[in-house]
Amino acid sequence: RDIDSSFGGAFGAQWSNPAMSIIGAEDEDFENDLDPTVDDHSSHFTSIELVKSRPTHLLVFLQHVILQFDCSSLLCYLHADLFKNLSTKETKKQFVEFYNSFLDKGAILRVQIPHNVSFELDRTRPDLLSEEQQRKFVQDVQLAQAPEVLRQLEDFRQKRMMGMTPNAAELLEVESHYPTDRIPMEMKEKAVILFILSPIPFIPIPLYLPLSSSSVFLLSSISVDEGVLLPEGVLPGLSLSGPTPQQEEQDPRLLELEQDPPNWREHTPPDTLKDLSKKETKRQEVINELFATEHAHVRMLSVLQTVFWKPLEREELMTATELATIFPSLDEIIDMHYAFYEHLKKLRQHNFIVKAIGTTLLNRFGGTEGEWFQKLTSRFCSHQTWALEQLKMRQKKDPRFNSFILEAESRPQCRRLQLKDIIPTEMQRLTKYPLLLENIAKCTEDTLEKESIQQSAECCRKILNHVNEEVKQMENLLTLKDYQRRLDTSGLKPSNELYLEYKYLDLAQRRMIYEGPLTWRVTKEKTLEVQCVLLGDLLVLLQKQDDKMVLKCQSKSNIAVQEGKQMLSPIIKLDSAFLREVATGETRTSLNTSFECTDHITVPKDSNISKVHRYMDTRSVKNSVKAPSSYRLSMIADKEQYLASCFAFFLCSPAI
Repeated sequence: RDIDSSFGGAFGAQWSNPAMSIIGAEDEDFENDLDPTVDDHSSHFTSIELVKSRPTHLLVFLQHVILQFDCSSLLCYLHADLFKNLSTKETKKQFVEFYNSFLDKGAILRVQIPHNVSFELDRTRPDLLSEEQQRKFVQDVQLAQAPEVLRQLEDFRQKRMMGMTPNAAELLEVESHYPTDRIPMEMKEKAVILFILSPIPFIPIPLYLPLSSSSVFLLSSISVDEGVLLPEGVLPGLSLSGPTPQQEEQDPRLLELEQDPPNWREHTPPDTLKDLSKKETKRQEVINELFATEHAHVRMLSVLQTVFWKPLEREELMTATELATIFPSLDEIIDMHYAFYEHLKKLRQHNFIVKAIGTTLLNRFGGTEGEWFQKLTSRFCSHQTWALEQLKMRQKKDPRFNSFILEAESRPQCRRLQLKDIIPTEMQRLTKYPLLLENIAKCTEDTLEKESIQQSAECCRKILNHVNEEVKQMENLLTLKDYQRRLDTSGLKPSNELYLEYKYLDLAQRRMIYEGPLTWRVTKEKTLEVQCVLLGDLLVLLQKQDDKMVLKCQSKSNIAVQEGKQMLSPIIKLDSAFLREVATGETRTSLNTSFECTDHITVPKDSNISKVHRYMDTRSVKNSVKAPSSYRLSMIADKEQYLASCFAFFLCSPAI
């Protein structure tokens, strides 16, 4: 009880009502010591609608939520109210901001979204939705936040009864004010709001301290900086603990990037703004978006480096080699993005109006610089799936590593994003460049400038396509390694020739084109559900048994199995096979091999067979006619592409 109430300010909350001090258990009749004017049942906090009607009460409640809870739900709920009185044009503009703030997967204030809303937003861009859909989605999202807001309001009422809410004295002053003509209630509320919003002295206190039996907090009565108390013997700016994710050195660039970039409209002279045409204004808006999003991306990459990579190496939780594999070329990627950001910043030096940007874009995405950028991003993005899997496994096995990651993710620099959300940001950034540059080109009137920007956009698309291909190849390699780990070749033993040839088959040494479920029709009565893996030179049919993927020969009869004849191999060489449609017109395709028997791969009856016909027609393969030798795959130069196109359709459909 001797602790000054202002100590709460060191932790973010200011208890400015001296009458509402902390009550000790030794106080007699402590229930009667509560201020009788604080009556929860008669206050303005009985419902959220009443709170919204009183600005001062809303501000106090909002401060409580920010200090005690995740404020995303409350801010989303209040933002949704703005749509009730907006025009059609304003609704469309506000909905995009609402989406970016609360609904986008990378939103800082992301909230829980109803399934129907999430499903539609994944299919359609938010700015393409109709006004009616936008308003309905906002209403649905607001209703989804209501339970959490009510829970927070109930907590506030309970804490207020105990004198544990901020700005209680100011709130009491407003509630006890008797309105007069000279000082109306609105003026009183405004005065109190301005006082509450005045700057609060803040001194960062480390949240993670080494615990020991001798660790004791001794509170000093000496106050520093306007009455904010510190633990005894601790001076501002000094760390209270050893090296943790919270105390590593700050990158000067990260300190700069923590500040939001200035908006061009706020710093452009009004006369200059008036002289801009509508199209040029739109162009400047898109350029500003490119600059702002590049700023945010460089900041996030710096967080990945300073909050995760360097501390992991310093704490020896991972070796330098492991980190180089998890975050390949991260330093170089940050340098390239930061250089691009600096070039964009220089273009805005003259009244924040960018005259020409085409040369800067070409220097970044074209020529040798573009090729180097493509190489670095391909290396980084192609490893992200593997990196995320390795980090996940490491967190499960190593409690110390898991504790470090959780602590690092709780830092304000991460903005409530987890490491698994931060690593894919580079890939996400690459997908946005072509769209932004195309929008700039559409609003550019100068022909040469427009051509330069369009050329830059095309370079971005090529980089993105190359990175996508590298990511796909890496994912295919990881899939093949997983198949190889579970591969069982013992089922080939009935055929000595096959067993000797494929006993040591290594799938990971080949290039995978497609993989997925298929139906293998051995006889009219016998069909098998298999997992097909189409490689550059082989078609492999695997049967799943428990956790294993078994290569097993098949036969039409038990006699054949005993004699080792007429065996159907689960491994088919593409040089000795060709495709044809079944003559009966049934919805399946026949795969003929050099073996005596014919394998049938079934296509679902409700599938779009025209696609198969189109693939077949390109090779002039006719129904019910065996393909002549001139059409055998061994004679076709692009057999791999042909098989890939055929199996692409098979694999995207469930087998029956």
